Amino acid sequence: MLKKYLKNIDYMIFVPLLVLCLFGLIMVYSASSPLPSIRYQSEHWPSDYFFHKQLIAFEVGMFAFVFLMFLPATFFRKRIAMILNIGVSIGLLIAVLLFGEVRNNAKSWVFGIQPAELIKLGSIVLLAGWYSKRQKRITKNWKMLFAPWSIVAIYIILLRLQPDTGTALLIIGTCAVVSFCSGFIVKRLILLFVGGIGLLYPLISICISLGIGLTDVQVNRFLAFRNPFDYAQGIGFQIVNSLIAFANGGLTGVGLGKSIQKLGYLPEPHTDFILAIIGEETGLIGVIVVILCIFIIVWRGLLIAHQSKDSFDSLLATGISAIIVIQSFINIGGVTSLIPLTGVPLPFVSYGGTSLIVMLSMVGILMNISIRNKIHKETL
Repeated sequence: MLKKYLKNIDYMIFVPLLVLCLFGLIMVYSASSPLPSIRYQSEHWPSDYFFHKQLIAFEVGMFAFVFLMFLPATFFRKRIAMILNIGVSIGLLIAVLLFGEVRNNAKSWVFGIQPAELIKLGSIVLLAGWYSKRQKRITKNWKMLFAPWSIVAIYIILLRLQPDTGTALLIIGTCAVVSFCSGFIVKRLILLFVGGIGLLYPLISICISLGIGLTDVQVNRFLAFRNPFDYAQGIGFQIVNSLIAFANGGLTGVGLGKSIQKLGYLPEPHTDFILAIIGEETGLIGVIVVILCIFIIVWRGLLIAHQSKDSFDSLLATGISAIIVIQSFINIGGVTSLIPLTGVPLPFVSYGGTSLIVMLSMVGILMNISIRNKIHKETL
């Protein structure tokens, strides 16, 4: 069985994944090397402090990737796994609110991990499991839609209390895609989705005008997004310097390690704004390589979902592909001022141990489904 799995590894996933992770490690080292002295003013932290932490996360993530690649397909379908999924997810989110550590104006960390990252995978597994077991009934019965979404709503409320609006929106978008692909009447789902998007911008504008529903940080990010150069010395400082980084890089970049914007101009050059540093040091070519690798993984994920004969596998692959592409869009859109900043990391590239481990775990599951699809095809 082991030989069959190794023989059928999907290199169209594995190669771009490895490129992203290794390139990400290089860029985390480059982007974070000045931080110990410039931002944290610490003589005890070496310049490769963040790089070593990310390297450990990569090693743990690759172990999770391999483990989940060989995990029996029935594991996530079990009732006990679903109950544990919901219980652990809610428990961790409550623990964050009670005992969490405040970083960057949000209480998102507890016990050294960021539970919001785990909820991304948990939400996909929850919806895929629920819908796949009720495939024949969900086309007509709207109650089938709201039952799992009531659990997701609890996640969203707890995330909003941190507040982690970026992750909350990411989970809503991903769960909407899974619901869309589960068999519900497409016209109704499209109507709900388009209507929700259409109401989002005016709703945010009203909230800003009335000063309700949004934190000061969120209001500032929205204002900076609308015209960052009006606030270049204030709330638009990050966006303006991100755009300057891309402009500095041009087509081929200024060279690895030679970024100017990471020297105190971008507060988070190794996390949220790592693409800006990539753009400055490796130019448009480096940015295109990153986007192309992400695109290939997502494309393969959607193809795997389409080829899967099992509805659970199909929805799981769809959800994983969706969360990668949506999170990538949110990050890239934020650093290029296409959308407001949300603090969401760039998958596989940005610094962040929990995020990297969870993303590698997701792709491990995707690889598992791909391999089983190939083995099933060979037996026909």
